[in-house]
Amino acid sequence: RIGFKSITTIEKVCEAFPELDMVDHMNRARLSEMIRTQGLVHDENFRPIDAIVLLGEPIQWERSLQVIIDLLLTDGNPASVPEASTIEHDHIPIIACNRDLVFKAAADLPRFGHGAFLTCLETLYKSISGNNLKYTAFVGKPYEISFQYAETIANKIALANGQPKIDKVYFIGDNPDVDIVGANMYNNVLQQAMNSKTSITGYSLLPPSDLLSAAVCESILVCTGVYEPGKHKIDGKNPWKLPTTIKLNVLEAIKYVLFKETCPSIVSC
Repeated sequence: RIGFKSITTIEKVCEAFPELDMVDHMNRARLSEMIRTQGLVHDENFRPIDAIVLLGEPIQWERSLQVIIDLLLTDGNPASVPEASTIEHDHIPIIACNRDLVFKAAADLPRFGHGAFLTCLETLYKSISGNNLKYTAFVGKPYEISFQYAETIANKIALANGQPKIDKVYFIGDNPDVDIVGANMYNNVLQQAMNSKTSITGYSLLPPSDLLSAAVCESILVCTGVYEPGKHKIDGKNPWKLPTTIKLNVLEAIKYVLFKETCPSIVSC
């Protein structure tokens, strides 16, 4: 439960419009039988979609890619297909999170993540509509608003336990392209004046708050996930991908943080 009052899913949209999912060959047979016996039947109570929220990669990519693009091209209502136009048309709002292209799992090579799904969605929408997909908002790593939210929660916990608000954030991640980039961009935001902070990514930030107190964000890259020192090289020409320090694993990263907080003058990075 994340606050939305009226939600639906790709599966329910396909139930309302059975002709949309042609990836499922069993559905093709059911659709043919429906049309033969009673014609094409839609859910008359279907309410047009107001916005699309993408939280993670779906199980059936092909179906989701097709139906999401259908919704974007029809203002959220597949029953009402607009006439073709050469004029760029704004689609319904789309909010997404987690831009990780890949993640580390049991396989030797990284697995496709939600970022791979979004790349497919953007490419297909561009190819079909001729226009770029425009996100209303983007949250999750590497977008700064996610770091702000984490800092807010950390300060709430600190204050609830009689501790002072934090003045430094340590971010541990295994992906230079997402984790480290995000932490470094957040560090850039923290260096800006409180009332004039600007997002590097171009998306919204939280308004100024007493619960946003940090002045620095250090990025700690660990070697237990996407990044493996023997297989990958960090792009030294891209400062956003350069971590504050590299540690073997999360335990070593925690030791680094604890040692730096107790003996900051002698910590070796």
